[in-house]
Amino acid sequence: MKKIIRYLVIGLGAAIAFLIAIVAIFLAVFDANAYKEDMTELVREATGRELQFHGDVDLTIYPALGMKLGAMSFSNAAGFGELPMIKVKEASISVDVASLISFAPEVDKLVLRDLEINLIKNKAGVNNWDDLVSKPAPGTADATAATEPTAAPPTEIKGAFGGLDLQNIKLLWLDEQAGTEFRIIDLDVSTGRIVPNKAFPMTLHLDASASGELDIIFDLEANVEYLINQQRLTLDSMALALNEFQVDGRVQVSNFARPALRFDLVTENIDVDALLGTPAATDTAAAPATTESTSTAAGSAAEDVQIELPMQVLRDLDIDGGFKIGQLKMQNLRMNDVDIRVIAKDGLVALKPVTLNTYSGTVEASVAIDVKSDKPKYAVSKTIQGVQVGDLLEDYSGKAAISGLLNAKADLTTNGEWLSKLKLNSNGTMQLEFLDGALNGFNLRQSIDTAKAKFSGKDAPSDETLKTDFSSLTISGVIRNGVFASDDLNLQAPLLRVGGEGIANINSEMVDYLVNAKLVGTIEGQQGDSSDQLAGLEIPVRIKGPFSDPDIDVQLEEMLKAKVDAEKEKLKAEIAKQKAELEAKLKAEKKALAESKERELKKKLEVEKAKAKDKLKKLFD
Repeated sequence: MKKIIRYLVIGLGAAIAFLIAIVAIFLAVFDANAYKEDMTELVREATGRELQFHGDVDLTIYPALGMKLGAMSFSNAAGFGELPMIKVKEASISVDVASLISFAPEVDKLVLRDLEINLIKNKAGVNNWDDLVSKPAPGTADATAATEPTAAPPTEIKGAFGGLDLQNIKLLWLDEQAGTEFRIIDLDVSTGRIVPNKAFPMTLHLDASASGELDIIFDLEANVEYLINQQRLTLDSMALALNEFQVDGRVQVSNFARPALRFDLVTENIDVDALLGTPAATDTAAAPATTESTSTAAGSAAEDVQIELPMQVLRDLDIDGGFKIGQLKMQNLRMNDVDIRVIAKDGLVALKPVTLNTYSGTVEASVAIDVKSDKPKYAVSKTIQGVQVGDLLEDYSGKAAISGLLNAKADLTTNGEWLSKLKLNSNGTMQLEFLDGALNGFNLRQSIDTAKAKFSGKDAPSDETLKTDFSSLTISGVIRNGVFASDDLNLQAPLLRVGGEGIANINSEMVDYLVNAKLVGTIEGQQGDSSDQLAGLEIPVRIKGPFSDPDIDVQLEEMLKAKVDAEKEKLKAEIAKQKAELEAKLKAEKKALAESKERELKKKLEVEKAKAKDKLKKLFD
């Protein structure tokens, strides 16, 4: 886009300079029409091109010094076809003679009607204006000056300019070498009277297309103020329309050697997808990308992408601005009340904060890019509250792997220029909470019942919706070198309680997670009884494979081993209990027997004592 704008400026500047040069030449003669053939011959000898006049040339001397040209055309370079390089239907400009004498020129409006400029680069890389430009020899002062431009001090301008009246300006930029085409179908510019250091009104209309893929209708209306000594350009009370979207606000640029940009903009509605011409398009204009093949841990080839930032341009940025958007659509996602603050200074570019409402929830985020060093560094912080993630994923990709209300918090950092390096260098933390939702694509309870039925030789349960409903699903973890690790998965679902731990490798896009599912209820129907037998057991389920389609393996051996172990423990406990009860009973019986024998012995002793007393008594009596 920068190259296109550059060529536009070159072409328009060359056309205007050419027309002014023609004006200057014709002003030197009185009857310009008598010299049209001479001028045609002169241009032919100087350039090898044809200058053709299709209308009269009118000159004025007093009170206004000026000229009005009728239709004329300037032929293309050899080998570029019959299409003229420049064609114009009408051009005129004049200056008040009295103002010239007082050295404060009052220039009337520059009028251009139906100007056509055709700029072409052929397959050999030759431009159709190269023969008109004298190139300085390498190493000369002119060549050095061309490669090392210096900022000229501002020139003080006196007088006034009636303004611009440009209508139906057309431009073609055709790059046959790259196979691209850019067209300005219609450019109209109108300004009020321009006086140095004073604001003037301006309206601009642009209708353009690029390679038949991008169509732009651009309208701008603003009060323009350019302060020469301060080198400051301000567009105030600005109304900018891009296709059907309108942006209002204020833009100011100062210090053109190293521009400082300030802006406050607001718009009711922007549809980025419509602007780019495709619902799922990504804007790559700001970051040209190249790709190369790399291998993932899964053994399949993946396409790597280079995020090539204009580092020096970003380092030189001086921006402080705000942008408020009522409704935003991008990559088919819909957002409301978007508020973005952009700050760039000394190699730090930040979007902070970014707040928006989306899918019944809110998002607050900040993004920072540090380009001070050779490789860019990124930092992202995001907080999500109450977003209906199923609707979001459905709009984004047409498929929602998970639904429910999402609360989340993430803090991530990374660095690098390739997507693979950005993944590998990513570090941070993440917390996710899903409420009242479902995991779509598989039914965990049915998978368990199906595996049990196959193992026991019974009929599998009837097909059900491939969905695992849950009341809550929480998970948090740490990302190190592109690998997310967590040990606190907790899913609360009807008839199920699930916990687990594992990793998700962002680099290879592979997951390896072991969850333990515990059945806490029964399923009425064909497999109700067999499900009852598993109630209370922790059933291991291995989830492993690519993010897009992982394998879900209900591990029967581990499940049955856990059940056998549980039965063994239950039997051991029962035996131990019975043994303890028997030992206690035996001990009690022994104690009772001992006590009974002791009582009998005491009773015998008492009888013997009584008999002994009686014998003694008889002896003494």
